[in-house]
Amino acid sequence: MCYNPQITKLKKLPAEMLADFDSAARLKKLKAISVADYRSERGEVIAALLEKYAAPDNNEIVKGYAERLRACADRSNFYLGDGFVDKKTGDVFSGFNNLFGCGLKLCQSCTSRSASRNRAIALRAVKNTDLLKREHYCMVTDGYIVEQERLRSITLTMPMVFASCATTLKIQNRAWDLFRKLKFTKTYLTSIIKCAEFTVRINGTYHYHFHLLAISFFLPEKLFKEQWTNCVRTAFQEFGIEFYANQANAHFELAYDKKGGLNGALTEICKYITKTDSWEKIPAAHLIEIVEIERWDRMFEISGNFRKTLARLKAEDAAAEAVSSSLANKEITSAEVVAHELDYFNTDGITDGDHENASENFDSAEEIPAEKPKRESWRDVIRRDGLEKYKEKFYRQLEYAQNIRKLRLILKYPDAVFTDLDGRAWDLMELERFALRVRLQAVDIPD
Repeated sequence: MCYNPQITKLKKLPAEMLADFDSAARLKKLKAISVADYRSERGEVIAALLEKYAAPDNNEIVKGYAERLRACADRSNFYLGDGFVDKKTGDVFSGFNNLFGCGLKLCQSCTSRSASRNRAIALRAVKNTDLLKREHYCMVTDGYIVEQERLRSITLTMPMVFASCATTLKIQNRAWDLFRKLKFTKTYLTSIIKCAEFTVRINGTYHYHFHLLAISFFLPEKLFKEQWTNCVRTAFQEFGIEFYANQANAHFELAYDKKGGLNGALTEICKYITKTDSWEKIPAAHLIEIVEIERWDRMFEISGNFRKTLARLKAEDAAAEAVSSSLANKEITSAEVVAHELDYFNTDGITDGDHENASENFDSAEEIPAEKPKRESWRDVIRRDGLEKYKEKFYRQLEYAQNIRKLRLILKYPDAVFTDLDGRAWDLMELERFALRVRLQAVDIPD
């Protein structure tokens, strides 16, 4: 029998490729478990820290915050999935996530998930926003030249402030509020994506700064710094703090010149609020002050042409979805999806307070739509009923939410395999019984 090494090699190739694929999949799964374990550990550490700080004054709000954070960080709240199929691209992928998300700023899992979502939104906005061109007279060449808009990465900082973390955040947010309303800003920056970040200095102060991704034709950097400095100085004065520095700094760079190009710029802009170990460096009083913030200013903000682009894309997606599926069988209509997305990107009233002339677009007071009743927050429940009663209600809600989340994942990805971090498969029979009880209204659905 004739031996052909090439044929032998080809016969072995599929098996070798399959082995490599299995090896890569195992490594990816182990990495996912490692990241989930790290996030779980960080959540436990911060929750224990908050309980320690809340004990002397028996601060039930802080204890409730720690309870929600610990529930989100618990290993049983994570799941692994293999065999996810992207309906748009057909790609098969695997991953991990939380069944319940607390949405707290001190939660490593929720802030990471938020950063990932923000990067996807920002990338879509940038990719679908055209850079314009214009002609203008150039004195150097004594003629007209064509100039194109450019995507710029900008970092805005301010001088050191000897104040708490929450106060430092308020000062810079106020400076940004003043800066974004300037005619100068609206003239030179036609599109803006803004994210906030802070680090803790060795001397205990906070280095709070903004990362911007902006589109502009020409940017006068010296004048830009002067305008930003004036806004920071005004914010300092409003908070009764002396502005001792010569200027507030701003760093400029073309987005595509950054390491990693556009993706590198987006990673730099849309990342964590702060490093995971920063919360442990913050004094107890400052950390409690952060926990007690009920409504944060926008940490991720889109404006200008970027916002218009996203509104257009969401409307197009909703229209396409309405054509491909029956609206009667959907849980939410496409119009509601568009309305929700437009509201998400609408930053009016977030930092400026209520508008004085709220009824200017209506002919009579009767036409002004009634305000939606304010949804009771978990903080309100603790203030009214106390921490212990809230915990009883919360863990009922948690169990219900986790089971509903599992059912939705199974329906969305019927071919995927779901396990916990220890490799135990979900109890499908128990989930089926839960679903039946929900349909028969035999489950006490928490408020």
